[in-house]
Amino acid sequence: MVQRVPISPSIRLAIALCGVHSGAAALLWLVPIPTLAKAVLTTAIALSLVYLLARDAALHAPHAIVELEIEESGRVSFLTRNGRRVRCEVLPSSYVSPNLTIVNLRVDGRAGKRRVVLVQDNVDPRDFRRFRVWLRWKAEASQDLGALADP
Repeated sequence: MVQRVPISPSIRLAIALCGVHSGAAALLWLVPIPTLAKAVLTTAIALSLVYLLARDAALHAPHAIVELEIEESGRVSFLTRNGRRVRCEVLPSSYVSPNLTIVNLRVDGRAGKRRVVLVQDNVDPRDFRRFRVWLRWKAEASQDLGALADP
C-alpha cells in the first residue's frame, strides 16, 4: 500500500518565515556596521524571504514539493510543482513534533539535500499524524539497527 501525503500552501509557515526574516533584518540594523552593508544584507534577507515563501509556504516555485509518497518498502519519493517525481531517502536529521515536522531528504544519485516543512495547516490532519508516526518508527528502527551493528 502506498501512502500519499499531499502538501498545500501554508499561512502559518508564511507568517513564521516573515517573522523570522523581519527579526533578522531588524537585528541587523542594530549592528555597528556601515549603512551600505546593512542595506545589502537587508536586501539579501528580503530575497531569501521571497524565495522561501515561493518554495515552502506558497508552493509556487516549479521545484516546490507538493506531495510525499511512501511505498510499502519504505522508499520515499516526492512530487514537485512541475510534475517531476523524485526518489529519495529520509535522513535521520529530520525533525518530528506535533506542530512542525521538517523532513530532510537525500535525492537518489545526487549529493544535495532537500527539505519539506510540514505544519498543521498544509497537510491533512490524518495524513500528518500517520506520516509523523511513520517517521518516528523509521528513526527508532534505524537507531535499533545501528545499535545492533555496533559491537
